[in-house]
Amino acid sequence: MSSSSSKHSPSAIRAAEANEEIARLREQMRAMEAASAAPRIPSASSVRAAEAEAEIARLRAQLRARDAADRSPSVVTASPTPADQEVARLREQVLAGRSSPRRKSASSIRADAAQAEIAKLRKQLEQQSEKKKVCSFYQGNAWCAYGDRLRFTHDDDTKLLREKLAAKDRELAAKERELKDAQRFSKIRSEMTKKVAKVEKEMRHKYAMANTLELVIVMDCTGSMSPWIEQAKSSIISIIDGLVFVTYRDFCDGNKRLQTHELSANVAAVRTSISGLGAFGGGDGPEDIPGGLAAAMEMFGQAEAKRLVLVADAPCHCSRFHDTTDDMTYRHQIEQSPDICAQMRDRAKRGIGFTFIEIQPSFTAKMVAILQEEFYATRTSDGFDREFRKVTLATSGDVVRFASVVRSSASSSLSASKGRSLIASSKIALGVSSYHHYGPTGKRTTNLFKVEDEEDEEDVLPFPTKPIDWSEVNHSPEIAAVRHSLHFRPNERVDWKKLDLKHTQQETKIRVLRTCFAKGAMRTGHTMYDCNMEKKLVAKVYFGKTASIAGTSARSLQNDVEMQIVAKHLATEFSLSEDVEDAVDFIFTCWYEIKDPLRAGLTASMAMFTAEPYIDGDYKKYNNSNGWTSDEGLNLSETAQAFSHFTWQKTYGQLMVVDLQGVGCIFTDPQIHSKQKEMFGCGNLSDAGMAAFFVTHECNAVCSALQLLPAKRTESGSKVVGASDVAASCDEAKPKAMNKVVNKSMTCSCPLCASIITVLHSAFIEAHRKGREVYCEPCVVRIEQKGKRHCSICKTEYEFSPYWYAMKGMEPPSSCGRSRRANYSRWLE
Repeated sequence: MSSSSSKHSPSAIRAAEANEEIARLREQMRAMEAASAAPRIPSASSVRAAEAEAEIARLRAQLRARDAADRSPSVVTASPTPADQEVARLREQVLAGRSSPRRKSASSIRADAAQAEIAKLRKQLEQQSEKKKVCSFYQGNAWCAYGDRLRFTHDDDTKLLREKLAAKDRELAAKERELKDAQRFSKIRSEMTKKVAKVEKEMRHKYAMANTLELVIVMDCTGSMSPWIEQAKSSIISIIDGLVFVTYRDFCDGNKRLQTHELSANVAAVRTSISGLGAFGGGDGPEDIPGGLAAAMEMFGQAEAKRLVLVADAPCHCSRFHDTTDDMTYRHQIEQSPDICAQMRDRAKRGIGFTFIEIQPSFTAKMVAILQEEFYATRTSDGFDREFRKVTLATSGDVVRFASVVRSSASSSLSASKGRSLIASSKIALGVSSYHHYGPTGKRTTNLFKVEDEEDEEDVLPFPTKPIDWSEVNHSPEIAAVRHSLHFRPNERVDWKKLDLKHTQQETKIRVLRTCFAKGAMRTGHTMYDCNMEKKLVAKVYFGKTASIAGTSARSLQNDVEMQIVAKHLATEFSLSEDVEDAVDFIFTCWYEIKDPLRAGLTASMAMFTAEPYIDGDYKKYNNSNGWTSDEGLNLSETAQAFSHFTWQKTYGQLMVVDLQGVGCIFTDPQIHSKQKEMFGCGNLSDAGMAAFFVTHECNAVCSALQLLPAKRTESGSKVVGASDVAASCDEAKPKAMNKVVNKSMTCSCPLCASIITVLHSAFIEAHRKGREVYCEPCVVRIEQKGKRHCSICKTEYEFSPYWYAMKGMEPPSSCGRSRRANYSRWLE
C-alpha cells in the first residue's frame, strides 16, 4: 500500500485502504471456497499463518499512513464509513469460515505469534485514533503541561484559530482606541491652550485687588493680657502694612471698653497709635468679645483678602459658651450685646477669614467649638468658604510666636485670595456658572448653609483631643463592621470617562475610640484597630452638620475613597518611569460601616467613616484645587506639580489630580477635576479647575523628563510650546539632569492593608513590570499561608492564598494556575 502524500486528506486515505481491504477479503473468501473443492487441502494453521502475515503487513502500512496523515496541516476525526463497516462484516465471515486448530504445529505457533502482533498493532491504531480528539484545555490556553502524557492531540483546530484571531482583533481595536484617544487629546490640548490664554487675560484685571489684604486684630486688653499687649506693641510693625487694631474689655470698663486703632503705612503713626495701650479692667471671667467683633466688622473695606484675628484668654458672656458665671450686675448689657453666632455667620457670608489665638484653651474651648461650627455651616456670597484657624499659644514663651502666627494667617489669606481670583477668572473666561460652595481648603463642598437645629442632631460641643495611645484602643470592645473598598479591575482597559471600579466588602471586627486625637474643619481623627487585618488605622469621622449631610451618605464616602484609589493608580503609573527621581504614592483608603453605633457606645455620626493608616510627620501642601501651587521651595514641590500635569496627559485630558498634600512622598485627600462633571463629588471644577492649574503651572525638569506637553502659549506668540522646547528651557533653568533610578528608596502604601512601607524604587518598577504588586512584610506572610483545592479542569490539588482573595474582594479560583489563561495566572500569587 502506498503512503499518503500531503495533498491527500486522512479520510481519502482511509477510504482507499478500506477498498483494498474489501478486495483482499473477497479474494481470500474465493480462495477458501476453491480450496475446499480441490483434492489437496492445506492445514488450518498454514492458512492462519498466511492470513496473519498479510494482516500484519496491512496494519503496519495503515499505521505508516496514519503517521503521515498526523503530519499533515489539519486533523480530522472521521466517523466509520460504509467501507469500514463492509470490512468488518467480511472479516467476520472469514473468521467464521476458519476451522479450529488441531495440534500446535510450527505454522500454528507462527500464526499465534502473528495474531499477538496484530492485536498490538490494532491497539496502537486505536490509541492513535483516540489522539484525534482535540485537547479542550489546549484549545483554550494554547499550551498544556501534560504534553504527550495525555491521549489527546495538541494540534491547533479551527476553534482555537478563531479565538486567536479574535484576540488579535481585540488587540487591534485597543490600538485603534488608543489612536483615537490621542487624536482627541490633541484637540483637547489645543482647546485647553485657548482656555488658559483667556483665563490669564481675565486674571490681569483682578490681580491687583486679589493681592490686597485687610487685616483686623481684635485683642482682649483686660489685666490678664498684659504680656500679649506688650508683644503686640513690639511686633505689630513687622507684621504687615495697613491693618486695624481693635481692643475690647468688659462692660465695667466704661468708655475704655472698646478702642479702635486704624493703622497706616506710616511707621511713626503706627507706633504712636499703639504705644498707649495698657492692660486693665475685666471684671468677671467672661469678656465683651461680641462688642469687639462688632467694631472690627465696620473697619473692612473692598479688598478681596480679609482676615480677622481674635486674641483672647476668656470666653464671651452667656452660659452656653462657658462653665463659669456672668456678673449679673451687667445683665442688661449682656442681653443687649450682639449675637456672636450671628456675627460668625455674617463674617463667613462676607468672606472674612478668622484666626482665633487661644491663651487659655480650658476656658475658651466650648466657645471656639460653637463658633467654628457656625462659621463652617454658612455659605459665602461667592461660594468659597474661608478658613477658620485655631492656634494655641498656652505655654510659657509662646507669646513670642504672636507675630509669626499673624503673618502666617495674613499669608494664608493672600494665597487663598489669589486662588479664588484665579478660579473665578477661569469660570468667567470659560462661561461657567460662578457660584459653587467651596471648603476652606479650596474644595467645593456640600451646601452647608445655616439650617434650624434638628432634634436628632448631635450637640455642638468641644471635642476633647487626647494624644494617640494605641494601648487604649486595645482595651476597647470589639464591634461588628463591614469594610468597603474599591479596586481597579485587573487586565482591563480603563475608561476615564466612565470608571468601572470593583466594589468589595468584607465582614470584620474593629475597635475604635469615641474620643479623638485630632480635629479638623469637618472631620475628627480616631484611633482604630481592624481585628481581622491586625492593623492600626485612623478613622476619619465627619461631625456636626457636615456629618448629617456627608458623613451618613455612602455615596459621599465612596467619592472620597474613589478619588484616593484613582490617584493611587495614577501615582503608580507616574512612579514606574525610571526618569522620576522622587516616586510618589497615595494612601490606600477604605470605608467602614457600623449598623448600630449607639449600641456600641459610639456617636451617631460614626455609623460610616473612612479609614487609613496613621502617618506621623510634618504635613505639607503642594497645590490646591483652585490653581494655587506652593512657592516655598519644598523638596517635592516640582514633583507634585509634574504629577498633576502627568495625570492630565495620562488620561488624555479627561481628568487631573490636584490638592496634593501629605507627609513626604505619601499623599492623601486629593481632589480630582474631570470633564465628566457628575464624577468625583462637588469639588470637581472640570475644565475651569484644570485651566486654573495650567495658568500657574510652569513646566519643570520632571515634566521634561516625562515628555509632558504644556498647555500654555509662549510669551512671544500663539505657538504652543513643544516638548523639546520645554526640555531646553528646563535644561537652562536647571543644569542638573534627571538621573535614572538605581538604588534610591521610595515610600508607598501596601495595596492590601494600606500599611506604609519603604522599598527600592528599582524593585518597585521591576515588580510592576512583571505584573505584580508590592506588599508589606505582614501581608507577604499571610499571603504565603495557603489553602488547598482540587482543580476543576485537571483535577490535581493546587494551592491559593485565601488572604489575598479576601483582601481583593474576589472569589478564590476554581482551577489551578496552569489551568487558567496566561494573562490571568500572574494574579494568583
